[in-house]
Order: sequence, then C-alpha cells, then structure tokens
Amino acid sequence: MQPLAHDPRIKAAVIADPANYFSVDSFAAIKIPVQLWASERAGRGLQQVDPRLTPESVAAVDRNLPAKHEYHVVPNAGHFAFLSPCPPTLAKDNPTLAEICTDAPGFDRAAFHKQFNADVLGFFRAQFNDR
Repeated sequence: MQPLAHDPRIKAAVIADPANYFSVDSFAAIKIPVQLWASERAGRGLQQVDPRLTPESVAAVDRNLPAKHEYHVVPNAGHFAFLSPCPPTLAKDNPTLAEICTDAPGFDRAAFHKQFNADVLGFFRAQFNDR
C-alpha cells in the first residue's frame, strides 16, 4: 500500500457518510477545515452499500479528526440521501436503482438537499472568505 500523500491544493473538505477504512494514525496529518456529514441510518439494510458503513463508522471518523470540525447527523437519512433526488421515473424504469432512489418513510430528500446545499456552500464561503 502506498503512503497517503498530502495535496496542498485542498484547503477544506466536505465529507458525506464515509466508511471508516482509516487507521487512527492516518487522521493525524489532517489540518484543514472539515465539514463531516453522517446519515442516521447509514448503509443498514442496503444491498449496494458496504456493510462496514454504519453510524458508528462515521462517528469514529468524527472522533479521530484531530482538528476542530463540523459534524452533522441527518435524522432518518440513509446513505444515498446525499445523492440528489432521482427523477420520478428513474427507479421505476430501472429497478436496480430503486434502492438508491428510495428513502425511509418521512424523509424528504428534496427538502434535505435545499438545507444541505446551503450548509455546504456556507461552510466553503466561510473557509474561503466568500471568494
């Protein structure tokens, strides 16, 4: 395995629902601002998601980030909620995409994305002084 490389062009990061494939030591070099997002349901019950993606795995990323950062947990969201809403016919026309396009009862992906997009934009604007 090659050592992780630092890319000085990356000045801030937004990370949504990451599986934790990292060692505790690999977080030590992270010095940039991070906005971390987790879905409450993560990949539980989803066939197309690595079973290691759990709410606990994202919480481990949160605990191991060394610098102060933002951490948001989205209630009732599954892993695919971070993808933009699907066109209504997509899942119907392609059953293999049904899991990606279907959210838990009561979760409104379109409404979530209005807030999520605004929060991400606000984070980057704050980091880059609205450049």
